[in-house]
Amino acid sequence: MGSLPFPLVLRDDAFAPPEGLHTYYVLAANGLFLERHTPLFSVSVPAPSGVPGLHDHAPGLRLRLPRVPAVLVERAVGFFRAVWERWEGEGILLLFYAPSLGRFALGAPPQVLTGRIEHGCFRAEMHLDYLPCPAPAADYLCVGTMHSHGAWAAGHSAIDQHDEEYEAGLHVTVGHVTRPRPSFVASFVVGGSRFPLDPATVLGRFERARRPLDPWFDQIVLRPRDGAAPAAARDGGRR
Repeated sequence: MGSLPFPLVLRDDAFAPPEGLHTYYVLAANGLFLERHTPLFSVSVPAPSGVPGLHDHAPGLRLRLPRVPAVLVERAVGFFRAVWERWEGEGILLLFYAPSLGRFALGAPPQVLTGRIEHGCFRAEMHLDYLPCPAPAADYLCVGTMHSHGAWAAGHSAIDQHDEEYEAGLHVTVGHVTRPRPSFVASFVVGGSRFPLDPATVLGRFERARRPLDPWFDQIVLRPRDGAAPAAARDGGRR
């Protein structure tokens, strides 16, 4: 490790201006600052160009997560297709992984589809709200999400990016769910930084949609905007 041309101090609870130093850097929660003290002035200014003498550092990702098995991808598509065919809505599943077992699992969180009643049938808006759900077992960690864009192309919308900004993990969007070959996009997000990924590097090869698990539909609530009481997915909508 080399030495810096000027000292670097941390702006924490114990911070105090260093005695006898005329120039130094302060690393704070909101960035890096240069402090200078002369007989004529004292100043603290942002230092966006960094500390002289140090090399640049670039963001990067080395993903060691295995591919999500094709059978789970196909079961997820089956769920998303059913949600679209019944209510023209989006769906979401949480992705879990157990490092000690080397196994993935999917879980359906509680999710609310907001929409309207047309000719006695519920029609969802292209947005949903959801809450966390428990891991399937103690060894499993939540490592991301899979959600759908219905019959539209897959893509990370502005709403998706906002929702995922501080949810560290793998985020997969599935589009064209009614087609034999849906579209996929994938990104890994950490600390607000997004790393686009080739879906083929993180997902098993899709062949056909599989029957979704029935309990997943128990997590869906349909909320009409006309003031009608929300209903469990099994109690309303088009079958």
